[in-house]
Amino acid sequence: MTNDQNHIQDEYFHDENLDKKLMDHDYDGIKELDNPAPAWIMAIFYITIFFSVMYGAYYFWFSQGPTQDQEYLAEVNEYNTKFGQKENNAPEALTILTNEADIAEGMAFYQANCVACHGANGEGGVGSNLTDANWIHGCDIASVAKIVKDGGPNGMMSYKQHGDKKIQQVASYVLTKLKGTNKPGKELQGEACQ
Repeated sequence: MTNDQNHIQDEYFHDENLDKKLMDHDYDGIKELDNPAPAWIMAIFYITIFFSVMYGAYYFWFSQGPTQDQEYLAEVNEYNTKFGQKENNAPEALTILTNEADIAEGMAFYQANCVACHGANGEGGVGSNLTDANWIHGCDIASVAKIVKDGGPNGMMSYKQHGDKKIQQVASYVLTKLKGTNKPGKELQGEACQ
């Protein structure tokens, strides 16, 4: 490149505004410009900081907003209201069904949904043994219906979508046809139950 070309290039790339923005920082011949972020980005940044402080105050410091658990329970109640699910956890609301039609329905439900974990005869496997004298979550109709309906912390899934009648039928089947048959299977778990 000739001297004239260098001179033209220097004039073309030379900008006094850039010179004002040059910082003293120099690394290996490379200089850094003091080039702050645009005002609109900084405005968004400060708005998010303000929002996060207000959010923390509303939900955590002053406890005005609902917690995740409260929101979950509200959604569950809304679902139950919408689809006609009724709470059946009160002991006086449940009785063991004894007629053959209900027991047959309960057995069909058990065969379709429970065999994989509790075994064909209730002897247990992944799930607990339903034929012995020790039960983890209680062995009365209300306790069995509750665990079938709501599931449990040990991996038992919830079957509330099947409705209260089906839950009562399968709980009645377990208590009248499986409980006390003492099939060899999974070891004793939980408390002794009458």
